[in-house]
Amino acid sequence: MSAIKRETKSNFLSLYFKNSLQMGSIHTLFENSLNVQFPFGLIHIGQIGMPLSPFGCLISTKEYRQLHDQCQPGDLVRYKQGNLYFYTQKNVIKVELDIFEEVDLSIPELKPLSSKLEKSVFYQVFVETLFSLSVETGLPLNDTIKEGLKILAEPNRNEKRLSDEDIIGILIGRGIGLTPSGDDILIGYTFARMLFQEADEWKEKVAAALQEKKTTAISEAYFSALLKGYINENFLYLAQLVTETDRKKILDTIQRLKRFGHTSGTDTLYGFALGLHYVQKKER
Repeated sequence: MSAIKRETKSNFLSLYFKNSLQMGSIHTLFENSLNVQFPFGLIHIGQIGMPLSPFGCLISTKEYRQLHDQCQPGDLVRYKQGNLYFYTQKNVIKVELDIFEEVDLSIPELKPLSSKLEKSVFYQVFVETLFSLSVETGLPLNDTIKEGLKILAEPNRNEKRLSDEDIIGILIGRGIGLTPSGDDILIGYTFARMLFQEADEWKEKVAAALQEKKTTAISEAYFSALLKGYINENFLYLAQLVTETDRKKILDTIQRLKRFGHTSGTDTLYGFALGLHYVQKKER
């Protein structure tokens, strides 16, 4: 998992910019990245070396510092003919998005491995780390949430006090931060099921719940990309490790992913581990 060393953009953005002219504004501005709000959703702009967001691009540190120092939330941003124009208090800054290298962040569809998944090193490592991930999650765990998370990993329970819709509703927007822990768990879980083609009806339930229950704008952007089949660049790397036999390589990757955000990495991995349990038990 090496850092991207060039100016890049997610191929998901091509779904956003179907029209040659779009008007937006700066939504949030951070020390190392910013988000632009367009009518169709957010675009994340980070710096080269950061994980590429499914709804974002990476620019040079020099270019980002110029944006950071001159922009403020609410400033107008225009997309025109492949370029972004930032209208700051000082001048207009142009980001030539059309010349960025496009990176494929679409989720691959792996063939169900059936009993092979249970015997794989990848699955065994996640079984071994599940408890530590559950302890380190940023989600406050009461009895109802604990029961809901346990149900997520059990596809064949005949009697469930909580339905899928109940559990999804409990998780969406729950927790603090730019992406609440409940959202991150749900994203990781859905990603795992999508990876093994076990998520068609589940995705419909998540999409329906998002119409009823609101969360942060950044989480909504991640959900929008996920449900269309796109995931963060660093978590997409997990798909390449499913058949990996080097235990240390898998463990090292998990440790690196845990450092993503405050608890976002851990929460997403926890959800992913629950999703793997579901897939393994469904196919067994």
